[in-house]
Amino acid sequence: MIAGITTENTELATVCRIEIFTDELKAEIRNRLAAICHGKDKVEAGSIIASYRETLKVFLDIYAKKSEDTRKGMIGELLTHILLLKEFPDYESANPYFNMEEASIKKGFDLIVFDQTCNELKIVEVKSGGAGPHASDRANKALLNTAKNDLKGRLNDNKIHIWMNAINGAKIALSDGKIKNEINRILEECYMEVADKSPDSKSKRVILVSVLYKTCADPISIDATHEKAEKIINEELFKEAIVFSIQKETWEHIVAFLEQEAAE
Repeated sequence: MIAGITTENTELATVCRIEIFTDELKAEIRNRLAAICHGKDKVEAGSIIASYRETLKVFLDIYAKKSEDTRKGMIGELLTHILLLKEFPDYESANPYFNMEEASIKKGFDLIVFDQTCNELKIVEVKSGGAGPHASDRANKALLNTAKNDLKGRLNDNKIHIWMNAINGAKIALSDGKIKNEINRILEECYMEVADKSPDSKSKRVILVSVLYKTCADPISIDATHEKAEKIINEELFKEAIVFSIQKETWEHIVAFLEQEAAE
């Protein structure tokens, strides 16, 4: 994985504990921020808008205007983009972080990835927050429950604009080719389900992500996270589900780094 991060896996669950905010993780953020926010294709095309400096400016401008809960969520989604795709290198991100029509975070799904090992699309839902007075495992399960329930509701809703945003996002995030064509085909099928008033979460593959802000001295347990994944699968809400949990003491370390980068 990345120096300073301890990772544990089962076939259903992954836990990444960011124990030290290392230079290697900083480099990952620096190297990938623009592609995460705008899409890899736009960055490779050399767009000035998609430069690292401009992306930093826009990201921090958006962050400054948000509530604390939304700020936690923004950093949680950024970490998810980095660590999920680092842990699963066969995943291709199919949507940009930024909203295309305005300077804001996008509306719709937190992340959509294409698994090149099986040519399947997976919808990612991210929930971030602190533990409060609770132990890490209890707080982590609560975040996963919220992710599960929110995504179930969204996938069973008749809101066409969510899938239209996903289709448009894939168009600008990816280079033309077989992968882009296959992603568009799957997304259009999902769009038509909603257009026909027949959305169904049980036909979707999902990844439920929790980002817990709590000291790693009280670590999230891989056994407890795997057990939670099994319970979610047994509910049969989705065609396929795995869970991905990230733990870091605080989100402010990430923001301080981004602010320092922008000031240099």
